[in-house]
Amino acid sequence: MTPEAFPLPAGLASEPAWYLHRPRLDALLERLTGPDARVLVLWDSAGSGKTTLMAGWARRLRAENQTVRWFGGADLRNARDPDEIRQRLVAGGDGTDAGGPEPGFVFVFVDDLHLAERPSASDRTNLSGILEALVDIPPGVRIVVSGRHRPVAGTAPLEAAGVLIECAVDTLAFTLEETFELAAQHHIDLSADDGAVLRRRTGGWATGLALALTWRESEGAALDLRLFDGDNPAVADYLAAEVVTGLDSGDGEVLLSSALSEVVPLDLAVAVTERADAGDVLERLTRHNTLIGREPAAAGGAGYRYHPILLAYLQGEGRRLDAGAATARHLLACRWYADRACGPAAVEQSLLVHDPELVGTLLDRFGLGLVLSGATDLVGRALDEIEGRVETTATLCLRLLLEPPYVPARRRVQQLLVAADAAAQGLPGQARTDASSTRWAFVVEILHAFHATERSDIENRLAALQGSAPAAARQVLAVDLLAATAQGRCQDRLGEPGPAEDILREVADSARDAGMDWLFLLASDLAATAAGHAGNWLHVAMLEGQMAATATGLGAAAGAGRSVDQATGRALLYAMIRRYEGCQPVDPIVLEALAANEERGSDAGISVPAEVLLLLSQLDNSARSRQALDSLMLLMREVGSEHPRALSLCCVPLIELSGALDGRMETQLAVRLIERALGEDSLESLLIRFLLVPPTRAGHPAEERLRAAALEERTAWRGATIVSAWIALAHVADVSGRHVESDARLLRALRLASRIGCERAFLAVGGQGTALIRGRLGRLGDLDDFARHVLRSADELHLLERPPALDHGRSSAALTQREREILRELPFHQSVADIAGKRNVSPNTVKTHLRNIYQKLEATNRADAVAIAQDRGLL
Repeated sequence: MTPEAFPLPAGLASEPAWYLHRPRLDALLERLTGPDARVLVLWDSAGSGKTTLMAGWARRLRAENQTVRWFGGADLRNARDPDEIRQRLVAGGDGTDAGGPEPGFVFVFVDDLHLAERPSASDRTNLSGILEALVDIPPGVRIVVSGRHRPVAGTAPLEAAGVLIECAVDTLAFTLEETFELAAQHHIDLSADDGAVLRRRTGGWATGLALALTWRESEGAALDLRLFDGDNPAVADYLAAEVVTGLDSGDGEVLLSSALSEVVPLDLAVAVTERADAGDVLERLTRHNTLIGREPAAAGGAGYRYHPILLAYLQGEGRRLDAGAATARHLLACRWYADRACGPAAVEQSLLVHDPELVGTLLDRFGLGLVLSGATDLVGRALDEIEGRVETTATLCLRLLLEPPYVPARRRVQQLLVAADAAAQGLPGQARTDASSTRWAFVVEILHAFHATERSDIENRLAALQGSAPAAARQVLAVDLLAATAQGRCQDRLGEPGPAEDILREVADSARDAGMDWLFLLASDLAATAAGHAGNWLHVAMLEGQMAATATGLGAAAGAGRSVDQATGRALLYAMIRRYEGCQPVDPIVLEALAANEERGSDAGISVPAEVLLLLSQLDNSARSRQALDSLMLLMREVGSEHPRALSLCCVPLIELSGALDGRMETQLAVRLIERALGEDSLESLLIRFLLVPPTRAGHPAEERLRAAALEERTAWRGATIVSAWIALAHVADVSGRHVESDARLLRALRLASRIGCERAFLAVGGQGTALIRGRLGRLGDLDDFARHVLRSADELHLLERPPALDHGRSSAALTQREREILRELPFHQSVADIAGKRNVSPNTVKTHLRNIYQKLEATNRADAVAIAQDRGLL
């Protein structure tokens, strides 16, 4: 029997326009070729891409000369018993066709199994009977089944036999990376923000993505993808035809009325629909439509999760049918959540009611806890809702809390503080009596301490915080922890880093236990800064590790395109910093989202380091190194003094590349920028000046000064700089023949690097550290394993292939200005005499410059020199 006897559906014999090969899904098919699994089932909603995926597999298998058979669910509707089902699917019954044996497996695809369902059928030939019939298929047959809903029964025998692969919910949903790939395949340029918005709005639903990208393709890049959701006419028509049609009026009413948010507790669904059987209805819809699923841990109890596309459609439809009733449902939900102290859900519902007074009341009650837990985007949207109204002490404080300690807009902060002072004092002759007013007035004092800059002001604010605070305010954990955080920050800025670190770490521990993620990360970050000021770099590494560890699972949230709040952003940032310093790949999509900073207001403490990491990852890309260098120089000039810890990451790479691309004069400019930003006496400034002078057999003129600073450690902005300093000192000792001293310095660098996780320092300066390691492997004692790990990291990143200007151990020196001018003439077809005439010099002078260029670039001829120069970004 030929493959044509089982043709693919029309339109699927070749790749559809919006097909994207997703290798991660191929692993499902590969599992099916194992010795045990025989049946793979895909249950998902209409438009999720089941048929497209299966057809792609079928085309590939046929191209590999595998036997493929394709059936639709309707083909099995009239089967009388399990034997007939098996006969139809597997033909000869033993994995062979009537014409004889075939190599490999026989792959049988059954698409849209739900179409085989007969509502009036009571025998085993319905869906359950079809699945049970697959238990006894021959060993040479593999079955792939898809359908819109999982049958009530039928899979248990397959599971018991150990032959079933059942995919998890959302397996077919597009990831954020796949969303970008799909857009790029159609030449649609998506920014990091647009991609995240699109993934969040569609939930990765294949049809939604295709419709949205078609919309963008037709309307152009100026289209705001935030306007696209399930209420878009094209999506609404599809959902109405494929999802909602067929529901009886009662089920449809429950579905529409309970569509309040992505997750709806069962008790709330009962209350808003006024139907005691709402749970039965939603459970039935869950079984027959996977755009709705169970949610075992919803706010207020177990409930149901609505796909974002379906939710937007139902809410839009509800407003069109009866806007007043829709608003009343959201108001009921708001009060229901508020009565149960579910602050985030209550505020979300109040935003759908569009009642500024209600929003303000909820912010007064829940706002502080929302910010400290990390729901800064929600608070920001709530504040936008009441924009233009009379501001209260609570709303002004919340606006200030959304301006973190790293805020560059100091004038705006001062204006908000003045307004908050006035609001806290109340009307003339009116005393503050209620607990809420007292609490928010104390928060104003805390925020003054946070943003104090002059030493005398800091001392006064600290004394006020350490004095007698209102008991009603201190009894609120969020207020007490926020006050302690401000106290620790003040102590650090007054030169008391030890006590500051202690109190900030205590705050971080308490905040983490209380679920205040934003405050935990902020306090941990400030504690790490204080520990660095005290030279406790192991404490810094531990604190940064704790912050990065909280990003477990958050990366998946960002990768899924979900909103990244300040808490999530800070955790992801530290995870990326640790990956960078540990020579692991960073995620450019996550970094672009963090650098864009639109979801977190003006938290430059997140956006600036993220932008630095993005640029650092581009320095070794010859096509983008020049642009990355210029951008880093601009950052160092504009915000270096406000973000020294972040900018210290790029000091050595910046000097390396500047020397390689521009020569010594431009490098001196970069040195001055770094000194101005990080301080002339910082270890970073001492190190880069040290690296610009090549060592000799006599040593290095600044060796003792760098050694003293490296021992003292307090002048460094990052622990990695100390590691780099000891590597540079070990190199000088090695060059000058003091090998025992070089060994000791290298061991010191390795030990500190192993403790704080900064392997990348050994790869800098042309792999100066790795060169020292290679000559000493086997003689490094307990650090040998870590040293080998560093070398493996170097080989994996290929960072040693780029010879920078500071690699004094090589003959590749920086080109002079005249040599760079001659180099620019080489790509064009012209003789030495032509170049000499154009440059108004003699041919012999040109030849001399060419010899120097070839020697410095390690090239043998003109074409070789051009290729190397282009690879290094010199052309």
